Amino acid sequence: MGMTRAEKEERIQREDGKAFQTYNIEIQESYLNPVYPRPKQASNVISGIGLLKVFELHPLQCGPSFIGRWDGGSRDNGKQERFDLDVDIEGVSAEGKRRFEKGKGGHAGHHTTRIDSERGWKYQVSIHTPEGLIFEGTVCFNLHRKVEFEEKPTASDTAVATVMRWRAASD
Repeated sequence: MGMTRAEKEERIQREDGKAFQTYNIEIQESYLNPVYPRPKQASNVISGIGLLKVFELHPLQCGPSFIGRWDGGSRDNGKQERFDLDVDIEGVSAEGKRRFEKGKGGHAGHHTTRIDSERGWKYQVSIHTPEGLIFEGTVCFNLHRKVEFEEKPTASDTAVATVMRWRAASD
């Protein structure tokens, strides 16, 4: 049996080292389709369903919208954590979404390429639809992660702390 929405929301809010917020978002476009204004960059907090947005790109009139989101993947059952910036297309049919995700029929850009950065996470983003290039550039940002910790130290924590203090005092 699957998880209820309440159970999923509770799991999403668990402070288990996952990213909860994006900040210091810096978007540099080398090309932006004239139908689209500059991508909206905001400090975003994870939603109840686990969506952590990095940027949004909405057309001035009609056309699809694009949402860049952090995909840390599932860390359940020892799965490898992912470090991806994925782009989703909105305002198109389910078939259009599938084509964009799979990079078929003139669509591209669901997956981005991580590049080395002096600070934070940086990705090369290139979004195409059958109508042509929408956006090309880089997106750089920082993540705020949260990790829960126990208030009461265990006996072994205390012993380690004592040893560490003793070593520091003997230096």
